[in-house]
Amino acid sequence: MVVYRKHRQAVKAQLVNRGYDGAFLETELIKVDNKKREDLQREKTNSERNTRIPLVITFTRALPNIGRIIRRHLHTLHTV
Repeated sequence: MVVYRKHRQAVKAQLVNRGYDGAFLETELIKVDNKKREDLQREKTNSERNTRIPLVITFTRALPNIGRIIRRHLHTLHTV
């Protein structure tokens, strides 16, 4: 538990140095602290795994707004 606390503080300090809000980080770390270690280490079932398919696009400024296009056609993407 001592090692966890040490690394927890190190991660928090690193994120605060990157500009994250310390109070928000502490709130989220408390949520992590409250989780059971056994639950975090158990293997996930297929229904718990991520089923998303990544969209990989080579960036160029000539591309239209991809986010807007995806949102406009999201219903179609969900039916596939």
